[in-house]
Amino acid sequence: MHCHILPDIDDGAKDINTSIAMCKIAVENGIKHIVATPHISAMCDADRFCYKRDKRLNELREKIEEEGIELNVYPGAEVYVDDDIFFASGLDRLTINHSKYILVEFAFEDIPIKKFVSYLNEILNRGLIPIVAHPERYEYFQYDYEAINMLARNGVNFQLNAGSLAGLDGPEEYELAYAMAYNGVASFISTDGHSNEYRMNNLGEMIEMFPPDISQYNMQTMVHDSAKCVLMDRDLPHIERNPIFREDF
Repeated sequence: MHCHILPDIDDGAKDINTSIAMCKIAVENGIKHIVATPHISAMCDADRFCYKRDKRLNELREKIEEEGIELNVYPGAEVYVDDDIFFASGLDRLTINHSKYILVEFAFEDIPIKKFVSYLNEILNRGLIPIVAHPERYEYFQYDYEAINMLARNGVNFQLNAGSLAGLDGPEEYELAYAMAYNGVASFISTDGHSNEYRMNNLGEMIEMFPPDISQYNMQTMVHDSAKCVLMDRDLPHIERNPIFREDF
């Protein structure tokens, strides 16, 4: 659902060889489908971005077929949202596999929750469904779990990074990711892969490091079922959401 696997387009894979190495690591870890989500930070640049993304995607697909790798790669984007969202057009070009779902990220600190909500409402008013990428990495959520609860009560969808839940990205990220996964607040777990050397697509290995008390149903939903529904442009499966509470570190 979230992977920077396309070559030479953002801070992910630097070249096609890195992309192929990332693909092989994914397959070794049981991944059969990947959404390519390169960063787009300026929505006014959507035309150029989509042209370059689609070109790189076709190049990667051709190389995957040439190498005999059993992996499907789909178009998407990780859309940076700020005040420009109120004036942007053509957001539907940035959705995941031409569905109604769009992966979005925000500044990592100093966003008032009212502004955060206004951004999400603007996306919803366009007929799209936002998926908030890696909420556990945002400082304002790490210290305000109730903001997550409020958004969850209003149906906001969240995608956790597997590395955070495996304890690879610091205690604040781990604690929030664990609380969200355990209580059913998150809908997706993804690698957010950037390379074959760091933040990799080794999802199977990271799953072995997840807290063992997360229910099998929640795990199945976050790792597989929700992502499948997005690719097929269907409603997400139901998952019971319970409030989360912050513990002192």
